[in-house]
Amino acid sequence: MRIARAIVGAMALLSVASCSLTKTSFDECKTNEQCRGAFGNLQVCGGDGICEGIKPNARCSVAFPEDLLARPKNFPKAIIVGVLMDRSVESQRAREDAVRLAARQVNEEKGVDGRAFGVVFCDVAEDVKYDSLKRTEAAVASARYLADAVGVPAIVGPSSSTDAIAVFDALKTSNVLVISPSATSPALTGRDVANATDASPGLLWRTAPPDTLQGEAMSRHIRAAFPQVSSVAVINERGPYGDALAKVFADSFAREGRTVKPFAFDTGSTGQRDAAVVDAGGSALPVVLFISSQTSDAVAFLNSAATLQSYATVNMFLTDSAANKDLLSGASGARALFPRVAGSRPAVPAGPVFELFRTSFTAAFKQDPNTFSFVPHTFDAAWLTFYGAAYALKRENNITGGAIARGLRRLSAGPEVRIGPGTWTGIVTELGAGKSINVTGASGVLDFDPVTEETSGLVDIWKISADGAAIETLSTIDPR
Repeated sequence: MRIARAIVGAMALLSVASCSLTKTSFDECKTNEQCRGAFGNLQVCGGDGICEGIKPNARCSVAFPEDLLARPKNFPKAIIVGVLMDRSVESQRAREDAVRLAARQVNEEKGVDGRAFGVVFCDVAEDVKYDSLKRTEAAVASARYLADAVGVPAIVGPSSSTDAIAVFDALKTSNVLVISPSATSPALTGRDVANATDASPGLLWRTAPPDTLQGEAMSRHIRAAFPQVSSVAVINERGPYGDALAKVFADSFAREGRTVKPFAFDTGSTGQRDAAVVDAGGSALPVVLFISSQTSDAVAFLNSAATLQSYATVNMFLTDSAANKDLLSGASGARALFPRVAGSRPAVPAGPVFELFRTSFTAAFKQDPNTFSFVPHTFDAAWLTFYGAAYALKRENNITGGAIARGLRRLSAGPEVRIGPGTWTGIVTELGAGKSINVTGASGVLDFDPVTEETSGLVDIWKISADGAAIETLSTIDPR
């Protein structure tokens, strides 16, 4: 078998890599790309210089189609992308399902030039069944596996801003596009290129608007809801998400002469977090704003506040990471606080594209995507990745992160087109001809700025329903 593969490998390399005729043994493979070119997907150059199948990775053992990893020979030309989600969080499991739905739909439309799409899902949860890695470490390790071993040109996720930045920094020389559906920190803006162009596009994208909008909306709501309040307590996790959003809020809040009292904690430090909750309650301020990228922190905040007399009359404000079922189930013991809890999030989508997505998602997974946060944004991120890959194949005959990014820059100008399977063939034709279109997704209009490559949108102020079973929209603010 080894001799046979060596012969086949030599012949393949002769055609794809113009190897010298004096080197007929495949023992001299040096890169994973050589092996994928010779033998198809999921092949790497082993330590002995022989191509071999990728080693299993427990974190990245789930795929679509389900037998993609077990039978790679059945999908030799599949365009494989990666997904990074924390499977311990129900809302992120729903985001994985949104990618599955998009992949199923695009493959039912025959993919692009007869090539189907495949997806490898990696779980970045902090879980000893895998290893001892913290979540951000797991995200980086999984991203490197996707880029190096699987050879993906693009990754959907991760969800948090801290993880998205860490993954992008780890892969910045790998020519892999990272598109997060929910990393909203302003720290992502300009992280890769200050002024993006077609020749030099950014490789760090997101389908959720940045927190510069959400911070302004939070400030407007609190000023209007509590006009006599001149100072509020702000508890935030340190890092790209918490620090940046806290600053945007504080700067906006200060424009009318109001102030904030900060209480920060290190991400992952439950002791610091719990101490900050106690100290903020002891400040005797009537409103406490809690900012964390992790739903689990918001759950712990409410559960702690429910035990403290200092929070007996305090109004609490949360952010988009808390606007999901995980909060309601995890903090069910703090239900007495729910009438005094509100928060902000990108506006819940509406319109025909969203309704079609909602119907398809509910039928496929028996769950309403409105129950979770950023699920439509994830669906859009998957479709955008497919569009970018189609552009890369049609226009550059090379599916890389940079080529996909150039395709994404073609999706915010021109005739309006709705994302979905019904428009796939037409969009591929337009992109293949070098034309631009203006896509509307399940999450709304995706008008990416050509310089910052950021989108924008409305912000919802949410509350918890009277029965404590759902997140409801209280009002919608346009902070632009």
